[in-house]
Amino acid sequence: IQILVCLGKTGIKLKKNCWYYRTLGKILLKFTTMSLQFLYLRVGVRSSLFLLGSQAVPTNMPPPRKLPHRSWAASIPTILTHSALNVLLLPSPTPGLMPGLAGSYLCSPLERFLGSVIMRRHLQRIIQQETLQLINSNEPGVIMFKTDALKCRVALNPKTNQTLQLKVAPETAGQWKQEELQVLEKFFETRVAGPPFKANTLIAFTKLLGAPTHILRDCVHIMKLELFPDQASQLKWNVQFCLTIPPSAPPIAPPGTPAVVLKSKMLFFLQLTQKSAVPQEAMSIIVPIIYDMASGTTQQADIPRQQNSSVAAPMMVSNILKRFAELNSPRPGECTIFAAVRDLMANLTLPPGGRP
Repeated sequence: IQILVCLGKTGIKLKKNCWYYRTLGKILLKFTTMSLQFLYLRVGVRSSLFLLGSQAVPTNMPPPRKLPHRSWAASIPTILTHSALNVLLLPSPTPGLMPGLAGSYLCSPLERFLGSVIMRRHLQRIIQQETLQLINSNEPGVIMFKTDALKCRVALNPKTNQTLQLKVAPETAGQWKQEELQVLEKFFETRVAGPPFKANTLIAFTKLLGAPTHILRDCVHIMKLELFPDQASQLKWNVQFCLTIPPSAPPIAPPGTPAVVLKSKMLFFLQLTQKSAVPQEAMSIIVPIIYDMASGTTQQADIPRQQNSSVAAPMMVSNILKRFAELNSPRPGECTIFAAVRDLMANLTLPPGGRP
């Protein structure tokens, strides 16, 4: 077998036993094994799932070594068995997260690792475009930045390498409760940086981080209601913070775009789902909310009229928020977002024909 290789304008015939073939074969083989070894170690597949030669590695072997952050770190290849490759590619729950917090999207360990790495790169680009300050870090793979009130550190989960973790610390001691910071961190790991790994969710979240402290704190309280709905059993609705605009939202912006806008007014979207004994029959609505920073009022955004769409739900939502604003005058330095949303979740009752 002969192959014609064009080098410049000269055609040179290379035979099978040429040293070019031997060198190229060694390079390709080493590249393949290095890639498999790197992915294997990064996603944490158990050492008992692969073979060295034809002998299985005993299960009492020490855990896989941690690779240093050097270009030569994966130069020693590891041969994966079919079982190990199956573990890498088989959809499974996210390790270390409660099923209720991990979302409904199952993906493989390899997809979670690669998705987390891509999201980390997106985050670094987004920080440079937003009003956030990037901080130089000597730790490989770690992104550090700060807002006016918080210092943030983002890195892969060191135990699994399958999720991105956010660690936040207040710039001023006593400004934040530890529980509030933990909710913010958990929301990032489970709702922002996870599957399906969309950069627009990061854009919306970084806009929330850049909001004034009293606004961000109210948003964190809404996040807590989403993460722990059982703690608000007296409310009629469950809430979900929409980081991207869902297809069923009012036609204010294209679906999939970031669902948080922060200027002189703040626009964001919430999905309210009615609590029901039969979850499949639960009613769900998308509520666009405007917070006016100057007046401190929280109201429903103006919704363009659509043909063949019910106006009952938007009208009732608007009336409840207007009544709340009339009865609760905002005080200086306070935000009314959480109180208004909680009042809406407690008092909204749609008629049988009120489904949007």
